[in-house]
Amino acid sequence: MKEPTMPYKDFHSIMHDNARRFGSKDYIVSVDQQKKITFEEMNAYCNRVANFLRSKEIQKNSKISLIGKNTIETLIIFYAVMKYGAIINPINAEESRSTINNLLKRVKPSIVLYDHEFDFDHEMASALWLPFSHFDDKGSRKGELFSLIKDYDSDFETPLGDRDDMAEILFTSGTTETPKGVVISRERLYYMVAEVIDRLKITAKDRILEYRAYSWASPQLLTILSSMVTGATLVLAKKFSRSKFALWLKQNDVTISSGVPTVFNMLISDPIKLHQNEVPSLKYITSSSAPLSVKQHQAFERIYGISINQMAGMTEAGWMMGNPPEKRKMGSVGTPLKYKDINIVNELGQPCQVGEVGEIVVRGQAMGLGYLNDRGGIDPFPEQGFPTGDLGYRDSQGYIYISGRKKDLIIRGGVNISPKEITDHLMAYPGVKEAVTLGFPDKIYGEEVTAFVVPEPGCPMTQEEIVNHCRDKLPDFKVPKFIKFLEHIPRTKTGKVSKPALLKMIHAGQAN
Repeated sequence: MKEPTMPYKDFHSIMHDNARRFGSKDYIVSVDQQKKITFEEMNAYCNRVANFLRSKEIQKNSKISLIGKNTIETLIIFYAVMKYGAIINPINAEESRSTINNLLKRVKPSIVLYDHEFDFDHEMASALWLPFSHFDDKGSRKGELFSLIKDYDSDFETPLGDRDDMAEILFTSGTTETPKGVVISRERLYYMVAEVIDRLKITAKDRILEYRAYSWASPQLLTILSSMVTGATLVLAKKFSRSKFALWLKQNDVTISSGVPTVFNMLISDPIKLHQNEVPSLKYITSSSAPLSVKQHQAFERIYGISINQMAGMTEAGWMMGNPPEKRKMGSVGTPLKYKDINIVNELGQPCQVGEVGEIVVRGQAMGLGYLNDRGGIDPFPEQGFPTGDLGYRDSQGYIYISGRKKDLIIRGGVNISPKEITDHLMAYPGVKEAVTLGFPDKIYGEEVTAFVVPEPGCPMTQEEIVNHCRDKLPDFKVPKFIKFLEHIPRTKTGKVSKPALLKMIHAGQAN
């Protein structure tokens, strides 16, 4: 197992040092709020919140749930809890109220801090519920957090906890299962950030754009925490805006932007006025959260001249693999990050050969400890490695290619079929914008191959055309039996394909 070689540093020390080193340099530029906060100001506000938490006798094992959106205020609280030494539990305020209440019941927080724009039924009487609004006193109302802390000391010392204590509880964003609470220690969180910085060569000179929800592991490690650790500037938006994206890049001299396939598909199908020569500072846009087809990758770069750098990760393990920006391979998610051991194994648990598809298993010191259980403890991840459920293979240079999800394998008549193989073939048909393949229950074969196809605007096509195209290259048992044409593929908030929504469409079609 790869052991970290660089010294551990806690976030209290990181923020304190950055306040002295970078001072009046912008740390967060909030494009929606039209506000900024410097490294020095961020440290001072976090210190006030930390002193407030101390006055409430919050302990290192106390859990604090944060229900917010992508604002400076939310991130002040996020950092303040880590600086103080309690356990932060970030929740996206756009989740349904029932989901939020269920998550809170599982976490059992001592304090719930929530954005003042959202009303909540305070079902957990055991927790202190406290709203927050404007950090700069321009509109913060009496009784809200930033009004309460204004008289607290802006200096703070002696944070609670040490490197082995819990830092964070993050909930997974799976498409079919109940979210699981992943517990991450302070030390492991630091190294999860450090290996991303190492792979992407992030420095204090960077200006990083983020518009994905702060509560996801991906943006926390890639942009939010990495910008604080390196002293880079974080350009923050509440959510993606097609009409404002080019402006954000240009006006803020963005050097690295986060990205997801949904955004790329949107910008390909309805292009905006943007090209690399208009944003010379932009080195690349990252891609993660869901598969990006080579076809879409090539189309985006052809239209905009901007490089896409693919990576892959999961809440349980953080970022696992990523292309080195200077030596990327299209279609690959790159090579393992600095503190990760990645193995690809067959159904017997034996290592796969080069080019052989198997399940991706990850282990290392830069990943979560385990899942939060109902008793408030941790069900640890297996020491021999965490089975990701992703299927993939390595090439001769060690680059990894993800070929699908193990649970999404279609087992037709006892034969395993890779949905990605069929999807890739569908995407090769002229006029196909998006495609998804999955297995639908069948009384005879167990599962039957089902395809969902989104045609390009103005490119009508028939089921017979798609079937004939598949028969040219695929054996009969892999040719889709059901084909449904859609205007768009239903997805979750994190951009993953919503399998339940697709299956529901097939059920509804059979019932008609």
